[in-house]
This record gives sequence, C-alpha cells and structure tokens, in this order.
Amino acid sequence: MLIVGIDDTDSERGFCTTYLAAVLIERLRASGCQTGAPRLVRLNPCARYKTRGNAAIAIPVEAEDPEEIGKLALDTLLELSDLSGRNTNPGLVIADRVTAEMRRFYRRAVTEILEIEEAKRILSSEGIWHRGFKNQRGLIGALAAVGSEFDDHTYELIAYRRRGLWGTPRALDEDSIWNADRATYPATWDTVDYSNRRIVFSPHSPDPVLFGIRGDDPGAIRRAFSMIRSEAPERCVMYVTNQGTDAHIIDMSDRDILLHDDRSYRLRGSVAGEPRVIEGGHVFFPIDLGERKIECAAFEPTKCFRKIVRSLIPGDLIEVYGSMKSGTLNLEKIDIISLERQRRSRPPLCACGRRMESAGSGKGYRCRRCRTRSMEAEIVEHPRDIEEGLYEVPPSARRHLAKPLVRTRNPRAHPSR
Repeated sequence: MLIVGIDDTDSERGFCTTYLAAVLIERLRASGCQTGAPRLVRLNPCARYKTRGNAAIAIPVEAEDPEEIGKLALDTLLELSDLSGRNTNPGLVIADRVTAEMRRFYRRAVTEILEIEEAKRILSSEGIWHRGFKNQRGLIGALAAVGSEFDDHTYELIAYRRRGLWGTPRALDEDSIWNADRATYPATWDTVDYSNRRIVFSPHSPDPVLFGIRGDDPGAIRRAFSMIRSEAPERCVMYVTNQGTDAHIIDMSDRDILLHDDRSYRLRGSVAGEPRVIEGGHVFFPIDLGERKIECAAFEPTKCFRKIVRSLIPGDLIEVYGSMKSGTLNLEKIDIISLERQRRSRPPLCACGRRMESAGSGKGYRCRRCRTRSMEAEIVEHPRDIEEGLYEVPPSARRHLAKPLVRTRNPRAHPSR
C-alpha cells in the first residue's frame, strides 16, 4: 500500500488541490490501481501562506512501484497546478509506510506553524519519495496528509464543475438546497446559514468546486446530493476528513498558560471587564486566566454571535475557543459555565409608597413627600438575557476545522444553524 500526499497546488485565481486529487484518483483507477478512501486533511487555519482552506490530500493506493505512481501523480500535478501563482508551491509525497514521526508531524501541522526544512529533513531521513516546486512549501502539507491519523472524522462530498464553466456564476437551485438541508440536518450540516439566510456550501471563487456537502453520515450526504438541482457536475468525490472536529484546538483549560500567536486554544477564565464595541461592529472583552489576562474578540462577520458576547458581564465563568492573533483570541465558540448575578442599585422605596431620590453626593436619599431619609440604596437583581451553555459562530463564519455544536450531542449546546 502506498499513500500519495498532495498540497499547495491552487491559487487565488483558481484550480484546487481536491480537484487535482479527484482527477488523479480516476487516472489511477484507469491504470489498474485500486484506491482507498481519499482523505481531505485540513491543516492549521492560522497558516500565513495558505491560499484558501489550507487543505492537503492523501490517497491510499494499492501498488508496488512508487516510481510509476509518482510519474502519473507528477504529470497530473504539473497539468492541474497554478505554478504561476505567487503563493503556489506544490508538494508531492509518496510513502509506503507511516512512521510515528510522520504522525507527530501531522498533529503539529494542524496546531502549529512548521518550516519547510523540517519536512525535508523527515522526508530525507525516512527515505520517502517526494517532489517539491518553487520554494517547496507544499511538502509540509503533503507529508502531513500522508501521516494523518484522525481521532475523529467527518465526510464531505465535493461536486466539481465542467472545466468550460470555471469562472462563471454557478447554476444552483436555492429552494432545492434549503429542502435538502431540512431533510438531512443534523446528519449533514453547514450547507446553509439560517440566521443570516445564506447558502454557504458553495464557493464564490473561480475554482472548480461546484459545492461540498458535509456531515457525519455518508448516506445522508448522498441523499442531500440527490435532492439538489444544479448544473451537471463533471465528477464527485466523497472524502474522509478532519473537518468539523476541533483538531486544531489545543486544550489549555487546566494547564499552565503559555500562549502563542497562530495557534488555537481552549481556555477557561472569568470575564474581567464589560464587553466593548468598536468601529466596524467588532466586540472585545478581557478574560482573566488566573496567571494573566488576554483580550477576546468577536468580529463583525460572526453576526448574531456578538449578541451573546455583548451580554457577558464581569465575573461570568467561561471557556473560550479560538485562535491567537497579536495577543488576542479570535473567538469560534464560547461555553458559559456559570453566570454572575447581575445586581443594580436604585433609590429605596419610602414607607409612604413613593420612590426616594438622591439627596446629593454622599448624602443618601430622601422622600420629597414625607421628608424621610435613608442612607442605603435598594439592591435589585436583574435577570440575565442569556443562558448558561455552549454557543458558536454561525455557519457563514465557521472555520473548516471548527466542530459544529450539533456534532457534540451536548444538552447544554445552542447550535447555530
């Protein structure tokens, strides 16, 4: 068994690594090779040099000659890569085994920023067939894909457009998409965004993807596909993937605090200040982690999620999920563990039935009607306008790797659909 890993073949102008893989799978089968379930491997979403979704592909192949498979894979890569793209640096890896070091490399590639030289060192020390182009950055993702081992997985069926239609508007019947989602949710998810009335499973870029249906049940995914009316796809592939699994999240909820930019964390602490809204509609608040305080941010594209964030008050105990950027945690999810009681003071009620008023700074309160005085304010508890539980950004703002709450089966979850 060989495993073919491919990464970094697309660009902002078009092409797509998953499309290249779909074509390669057909060509491998036509040459007499048997292929296993292809893996769509999402890597660290904070990577600075990613083109779009930071995805690599691994294809298991029943074959004995890596040189023969390498020639077919290399020819396909050269044909279907945008080598003129400024940030396109393809990598191709073919391995006949997966070692513990390769598995560790995959796990780090999902959570950290890795260097090209580290990938090349492992490829050289393990004697693995590989080819890299331009600065060879794609070798990082290609090697990580080969070494990928999923603790949790989902599926995505990707339908591809005929080449003559690339760059033109996609022909999709919206009613059929909404109907397919209603018929198959929650076995499929992130097809539409109900709260923002948007279809989110189809890109707007000029690449070959027509749409992708994600979910936990391949049967439900195929059912949704059969219900959708669209332009005729050229081909379709079902991928096993780490999408929707939170594989990028490093759990720091009960560890010493040492945080790095371009990594994603789960952190526990208490709200340390009132949320504030800045120009553009972005919401920020501080969280006290015990050893230090950091800022958390819910940016404008998270839409209704910001209402939850704005409802927090100092003292709320929370867990936050998100990525560090310039020392600020960009929120993906929030778990409100316990709510602080919200109390406000007001002038006391006089025995005569009239509400007192301030008698001046430091002088307490007085009743205009009967001249009664009091130095104590009345403390009133106000109900909170949020509940404890898990909240998430809407599908239109969700990262590929972020686990939708509908997958958690947690009774405390408030899924955003």
